[in-house]
Amino acid sequence: MNYIYDILLNFHDTLYDFYDWNPNDNIINIRKMPLIKISSLQLKQIMDNTVQFDHKILNRIENRTELFIGKDIQYVKYCFLLSDGSQALAVLIKNNMLKKSHLLVDEELEVIEVAERLNEEKIDFQIVKKENKSEFKTRKEKETEKRIRHRIKELKENGAILQLKYLYYECFDKKEEDIEKIILDFNKSLDENNDVVVERLSKFFELLYLSK
Repeated sequence: MNYIYDILLNFHDTLYDFYDWNPNDNIINIRKMPLIKISSLQLKQIMDNTVQFDHKILNRIENRTELFIGKDIQYVKYCFLLSDGSQALAVLIKNNMLKKSHLLVDEELEVIEVAERLNEEKIDFQIVKKENKSEFKTRKEKETEKRIRHRIKELKENGAILQLKYLYYECFDKKEEDIEKIILDFNKSLDENNDVVVERLSKFFELLYLSK
């Protein structure tokens, strides 16, 4: 078994690039972690989908990852690195849940350098479902979008029709009486990451909730 030593990882249900890591994320310091080289096709499938790994690969890497906890070392049951020699991905399986992490640039380059010298293997897994990805949105943009959608839904459920109409006028510079069309146009603008609409909605809800 080949290993990589002393790297930082940030496991989530959603696979975030390193520049989307937040300071309050649970970033962990790995002391030692097994590395397996696989094909680019298999790596892409694992990156883009929720997968279930065969027990053979899990048995092979079981308890082989070591994690720094202060001055102590803790073993992680199912955790390993995958690389095709061009990019790398860390995988964690805990409580039957799959989490993934990208690496910091310099640490990924180190993994790639090691992987280039390894023989490629084929590992067995099943694709459970395709993951929804917003390729052109950052983590911050996606979190802002989610928060705005929730606030708009709250206004509708609370019957704040005048506020929704006011917001619509502020965002689109025209009046609209149909509440369903108002909600539809807001959601469409969020889907398209309309900077003007997103900024105006964000400022409105920031002022609204600060005033409470």
